[in-house]
Amino acid sequence: MQSLLKRIESVPGECTLEHELSSSSISKVFLCILNGTKAVIRFDLPIASKLAVDRKNELNLLKSITHLDLAPKILYSDQAAGILIWKYLPGAEPIFNQAHLNQYSLHALGSCLYSIHSTPISKSFIDIFSNSMSLYQALLDSPSEKFLFNKSLNLYNKLANDGVSQVFSHNDLHSSNLLWDKKYYFLDWEYSSLNHPCFDIASLVRSFHLNESQIHDFAVGYGLKSKLFDLGTLNQWIKFIEHLEKIWEISLMKIKENLKSDTR
Repeated sequence: MQSLLKRIESVPGECTLEHELSSSSISKVFLCILNGTKAVIRFDLPIASKLAVDRKNELNLLKSITHLDLAPKILYSDQAAGILIWKYLPGAEPIFNQAHLNQYSLHALGSCLYSIHSTPISKSFIDIFSNSMSLYQALLDSPSEKFLFNKSLNLYNKLANDGVSQVFSHNDLHSSNLLWDKKYYFLDWEYSSLNHPCFDIASLVRSFHLNESQIHDFAVGYGLKSKLFDLGTLNQWIKFIEHLEKIWEISLMKIKENLKSDTR
């Protein structure tokens, strides 16, 4: 905690840390008060610099989609210090079940996702997804790990080469990265880049365990592009996402081991 307090000394004005909101191997996130405004601050941990993410690219992407009003407003950024501060958004993670049918709209979620996917992004933005896959390929070195990666990559190439154009994608959609406060907000855009639209769609279907009827409501909001919401196709994308999670866990473990070796 002391080191985090030291890091915020460079933030202009007054920044007071409140309670911790989340913690991972990559970052710690706290509620804070920045110059009288309730905000959220993210501190990068050393492992973040070893990933295929780019904080400058992330910030530029967020600035480019301000007009969508689907992401938190950035208040301060210092990439060298590994600090990002955004305006606090009240709300809760949405829940899609019978008890919450009238509270959260899958139709609205589909519409918001379509707004993201239909937003053009500059070719100057970094292809974080491809860079991440290249990093994982370099890290996975045992025969079983290579087999898993190659099987996953072959599945991705088979699914992605279906004639559907790549779109601007969030690439990390799950329940913790979605917030509802009279409308939807999407959090944690660090992996955003071009990708097949089904990657985001399948990620949400998997995370919220959407049934066939719910997927239909989601699809209606998106614009009923039936090819993207075919259940058989989505199940294949979900299989790829599950493989990718295993690859991510193995890669993270290897990066941690490398960091330990570097400090010895």
